[in-house]
Amino acid sequence: MLKNLCVALFMVIIPFTLYSQGIRMGLSFSPHASWMKSDVETVKSDGATLGFSFGLQSDFFFAERYSLSTGLLISNTGGTLIYSDTIDFTTNTSTKTLFPGSLIKYKLQYIEVPLSFRMESNQIGYFVYYAQFGITNQFLIGASADIEAETESGAFSVTGAGCKEEVSFYNLGYNIGTGFNYFFSKNTALTVGIIYNNGFIDATSNSGKKVNDNVLLHSLVLKIGVLF
Repeated sequence: MLKNLCVALFMVIIPFTLYSQGIRMGLSFSPHASWMKSDVETVKSDGATLGFSFGLQSDFFFAERYSLSTGLLISNTGGTLIYSDTIDFTTNTSTKTLFPGSLIKYKLQYIEVPLSFRMESNQIGYFVYYAQFGITNQFLIGASADIEAETESGAFSVTGAGCKEEVSFYNLGYNIGTGFNYFFSKNTALTVGIIYNNGFIDATSNSGKKVNDNVLLHSLVLKIGVLF
């Protein structure tokens, strides 16, 4: 599955690489606040989780001020959910039945490949302003959970329990954002932006679950980077 998805992404990127009028590269580090939201009333969000992403950015220009912006990032994200029904939850070592009121904080790590259409202003002094929209592809590489719950044997508490079976391998959402590039030399700039990511598909796995819901992953990102 990962191989097929990578091939599809390269098929999108390669034409822009071949016919682009210029390529701009960069590095970024982006703190963010993320949260998870279910579409059923028995699963409630319990606030935002702080995380961060870092990696490479590439902008393929097909006109003077228009580009396809992509990259390869490692994203550490997640969210906290409270379940009002009894659920079965599988960690790397066991499956436990958790009674109503259980709190699960998901800690997720993805390889992230955004694909965004970016529009830039003319340079005004040292600044170029931009707006973007597109999609964000995420491929799971790690998942753990902090759990506070009651079970048949009493209170259950665990930190950092592996839980890849509880999380979907692939996540997809849209992104929209705005920001600026500050050029302190001809070809080098500091880039700063605010980006909102909204999930399209269920970030959790419902396989064998009593609760059949869609949990969407959202994030608000402060993007900081250097462009070369």
